[in-house]
Amino acid sequence: MGRCLHCGAPFERTRKTRKYCTNRCKTNACLDKKPRLRAADLVALQGLLHTEFPSLDALREQLRSIVAPDQPPIPLVDGRAAVPRLD
Repeated sequence: MGRCLHCGAPFERTRKTRKYCTNRCKTNACLDKKPRLRAADLVALQGLLHTEFPSLDALREQLRSIVAPDQPPIPLVDGRAAVPRLD
């Protein structure tokens, strides 16, 4: 017996069903892992292709703000990513 990695239901393990109890759970697990971009985000990404950036870190920050707006911003100092010191 095994547990489905997507829904948690117990199921009989076979060669075909090693991780997921059904093909539907396998498909849903794949879709959950890879969220799709909205059309507005895609247009914003295409707009970045012709934009000049002072540094790679500034480009990364713009990409982060489009793709993962819920994540905290990358702190920039003089256009470069600020790396915290450990001492």
